[in-house]
Amino acid sequence: MTLYGLRGITHGGAKVLTVMSPSGARAVCEHIDSGDDLIVASGDGRLTYYSEQRSGALSRIIDEYGIMVLSKIDWDRKKTELGERIWR
Repeated sequence: MTLYGLRGITHGGAKVLTVMSPSGARAVCEHIDSGDDLIVASGDGRLTYYSEQRSGALSRIIDEYGIMVLSKIDWDRKKTELGERIWR
């Protein structure tokens, strides 16, 4: 499965990773096992994001699932390219 990620930080300082795929948001949730060290936020019509609860947790899923982490500019381009299918 092809996965793209965008790193970020919440207002509270937690590290987060938003993930999208041409296969859709539901497929992302079903494919990635977040374990006990990440909090997952997902839902209909929104991309899935993972909030790090233990240092290194985001790096673990990036490596384990081959998530291609993009810059914000590249993320926006890819999001436009993939279109509506990322929200399913």
